[in-house]
Amino acid sequence: MRLKTLLLGGLFLFAAAFAQAQNGGKVLKGKLDLKALTSDSAYAWFYTGVNKYQPNESMLNYIKANRDKFNVVALIGTWDAQSRDLFPKLYKVMVLAGSPETQMLIFGADEKLDTGAPQEYKLKRVPTFIIQKEGKEIGRISGDVNESVEAEISRILLKNDTSDKNKGND
Repeated sequence: MRLKTLLLGGLFLFAAAFAQAQNGGKVLKGKLDLKALTSDSAYAWFYTGVNKYQPNESMLNYIKANRDKFNVVALIGTWDAQSRDLFPKLYKVMVLAGSPETQMLIFGADEKLDTGAPQEYKLKRVPTFIIQKEGKEIGRISGDVNESVEAEISRILLKNDTSDKNKGND
């Protein structure tokens, strides 16, 4: 009985260690500094993703023209495949649009989606990118994207710009 318990416990520990090795080994939680992602080889996916991605130029130009009108709160899981795919793309879009790092707030979530971020962000899945204007949410990108990160951001900005103009005509 005792041997079975030991073997079962050892098997469980091995499975947990193997699962960690498969997802990069580290789960970052809480407010993140980009240096954590760029200085640790466990997050090579970030560097690779940023360098591989080529955003749509016209969408990028629209974001660039509106870069001072919005901020982004990124809620990601360093263990999550979609986060590993979309977050480097978001980062590259923001950098190429000339947005300073201070325009993006990043929180890491664990597998239970706990980020330590304010509850107002209402995280239900990762990745979630919240687009804000003057501290208020004007749109969000959650999970997979239909076209591209820059297309989604452009759509949100355009919709908000249109609604702002309509308010001015009232």
